[in-house]
Amino acid sequence: MQLIMFDRQSIFIHGMNVSLQESIPGVDVQGVSQADDLWQKLEANPDALVMIDGDLDGEFCRGLLQQLAQRYSTVKVLITATDCRKKWLQELAQLNVLAIVPRDADAGTFTLALNSVAMGMMFYPRDCLTPIESGSQNIKTLSARQREILTMLAAGESNKQIGRMLNISTGTVKAHLESLYQRLEVKNRTQAAMMLNEIH
Repeated sequence: MQLIMFDRQSIFIHGMNVSLQESIPGVDVQGVSQADDLWQKLEANPDALVMIDGDLDGEFCRGLLQQLAQRYSTVKVLITATDCRKKWLQELAQLNVLAIVPRDADAGTFTLALNSVAMGMMFYPRDCLTPIESGSQNIKTLSARQREILTMLAAGESNKQIGRMLNISTGTVKAHLESLYQRLEVKNRTQAAMMLNEIH
């Protein structure tokens, strides 16, 4: 099996080479970090599998994948990513990407993904299969209580004030907020409030 890894971290390429040698006999891993080098390697090995670092800039990756699809329409591609729920990763099926593998996955998972892709099968983690929805869609999935809390939060109310107005404890407000942040895929109250303001 020939594998060309397009990755900015030579240590990741080296680690992958070492662990794959143990689980896939005869695997040949070649690392590149420049598009020109990728094209040269593919000229020499047009049947190679290509593994691309999905943590690179999304626009760059999309452009690289489009060029790959145009130049080598039969090449089978895997993407590695720290966060497999990035919005641009949802669009990859039409660009010959057969697998998305979390960068921190174990060697067994990478072996399974590579063998699947080599046979032309898809390999996507569960959280990649749930499409990421836009902010307004995410807000619609909130409970009535969470929407109420989000509205107060956007109005600048503190947890204590929200708790008093809704006659619930500050701890309960905090629990609602944590759940709300997860659903909206935001990190804090400012981002949550901005999301609500965008749809109003």
